[in-house]
Amino acid sequence: MGLTETTAATTWHAFLVIGLIFPLHIVAGVLTWPALALAICCGSTWAICITALYLPFFLYPAEYRVPGWKGCDRLWAWMDYSTTAESYFGQFGVHGTAHVDPEQQYLVASHPHGTVIFQRMYWRTTQFEALFKKGWRFLGASVLFRIPIVREMSLLFGAVAASRPTAELVLQSGKTLVLYPGGLDEANSLGVNSGDVRIKPRVGFCRLAVQYGTPVLVTFTFGELDAVDAVGLLPRGLTSWVKRTFRMSTTFFAGRWGTFVPKRVPFNMVIAPPIAVRQFAVDDRAYTAEVDRVHAAYTAAVTALFETNKTRFGYADRPLVFI
Repeated sequence: MGLTETTAATTWHAFLVIGLIFPLHIVAGVLTWPALALAICCGSTWAICITALYLPFFLYPAEYRVPGWKGCDRLWAWMDYSTTAESYFGQFGVHGTAHVDPEQQYLVASHPHGTVIFQRMYWRTTQFEALFKKGWRFLGASVLFRIPIVREMSLLFGAVAASRPTAELVLQSGKTLVLYPGGLDEANSLGVNSGDVRIKPRVGFCRLAVQYGTPVLVTFTFGELDAVDAVGLLPRGLTSWVKRTFRMSTTFFAGRWGTFVPKRVPFNMVIAPPIAVRQFAVDDRAYTAEVDRVHAAYTAAVTALFETNKTRFGYADRPLVFI
């Protein structure tokens, strides 16, 4: 049911950036606190000093600040996702860019969430920098900012906390807001039926779009669900409890050779025509009706993107399921 991996040669630079650094920063981040705790218990002075020096930066709520820490452009220029992702995956295409007005602010709703969200690399390509000239910020799950290394990479990439006040600050700043509505429900639904493409169409961001009169841009990325396999670390019941209680995922991932190295499958993002949104205050009588209209248009756009492009991009035998 999955996409076929490319056998074309890739560059060492691409393998280093996409195959190793991108997934390894997640693995290293998850292991950092346990490793430091173990070292401290064993009496390591170095571990104590590193922890003491890092804590002020870790505790500073940078993820709730806008514009945040987005930067370190030399690092992302070296990563060069425009070239490295295409070399590694074989395809790293974007379709429907003619729909995008570079001078317009958008609220971008992207699917599917996936376990790792490799598709975020698109936003650090030269093509997307030109497509969204007003700048952009990601909404990231709060747990990301509690994991060393992942926290810093997320902040430098351009992520801020997925809270309503932070999202409003981004929209008020005039920047495009990028989010993954499916969140943990989509990420943790992987593996329920490997053939299904399971989408969680939420309504919360539609309320924001109407409140600020921001057009909604829907994207769907073929390949996201195939780059790694979701690995459940806990029984399904316990996984659901952790998700509800702590709003965090217990799903890990495995790629090539059973490691964290992603599979070399083609990536293709398709962009729907923007959904025009009429602005209404929350207490306006027309507010709820407009939210419902925008949400219906958004789910229809997701369906159209998938059904129109599934055969072209290797998903012909996979059903779209709203959860």
